[in-house]
Amino acid sequence: MALAADYASASRPQQRSPSPWVAAFLTLLAPGLGHLYLGQAKRGILLFALVMVADTLLMFAMMGVLARFWMFAVSGLLLLGLWLYILADAVLRARRTSVHPSQPYSRWTIYAGAFVLACLVFSWPCIYALQAKASGRLLWLSANSPSMEPTLEWGEYFLADATYYRTRLPSRGEVAVYKQPRQPDSHLINRILAVEGDRIALRNGHAIVNGMFVEEPYVELGPGATPAEMSEVRVPPGHVFLMGDNRSTSIDSRNIAVHELVPVSHLVGRVTDVAISRHLLRMGRWIGTPSN
Repeated sequence: MALAADYASASRPQQRSPSPWVAAFLTLLAPGLGHLYLGQAKRGILLFALVMVADTLLMFAMMGVLARFWMFAVSGLLLLGLWLYILADAVLRARRTSVHPSQPYSRWTIYAGAFVLACLVFSWPCIYALQAKASGRLLWLSANSPSMEPTLEWGEYFLADATYYRTRLPSRGEVAVYKQPRQPDSHLINRILAVEGDRIALRNGHAIVNGMFVEEPYVELGPGATPAEMSEVRVPPGHVFLMGDNRSTSIDSRNIAVHELVPVSHLVGRVTDVAISRHLLRMGRWIGTPSN
């Protein structure tokens, strides 16, 4: 009987423990897929849902719905932290499991189907963001000229509130994203210096609004630049007068031939914070208005 028992035990296939490498690889493909491989489908689905929540918050921050740097930074760190936690959790659970659990879904065909489903779910925010970009609602933008230096340095990425001008009238001092009437397909960034009914002139590169010098600590005239001069003009109803902080390089409402004044309806959003900069100390810097 001992020989029979030894034969029976030898004839049974040895059950392998789950591979931590496979669990890690599947998790990198899609969060929660490694837990599905470990036979912990409920935990995997929950972790995948948490990643989608963090991903949605990050998308909203980049689209100007919650256009503040703290929201962008927190949601980005949350997304990265969740993914790293899920990866570590899958690897540790695989090492602690001595026998690979046998579940009805423990098949590579199921893993492949779950991966395809995860890709489809992840594609939804991407498609939505592409549609928002095409319609002008995606306000994750970069400064592609020095016209707003030193407020916005060339190449910096910034956030803008896409809902701001839907419920508020523009105010002097705000940095605005707008569509120039002669270039409706592009986004420009300049500062609002005067609103409808205001009288504005330039003396030695500085603005005079309604007969009073405007305090402009943000203005950059540039080394060796000739201070701009402009005779007084009145802003017509429904329009704003915009200028760049770098007065020597900016093409703005002073250049009537190529830019002209901007209708309020063409304002897309108000700039809020610097999001990404090569200078770490500038990240999170408030841009909105000088008073804030």
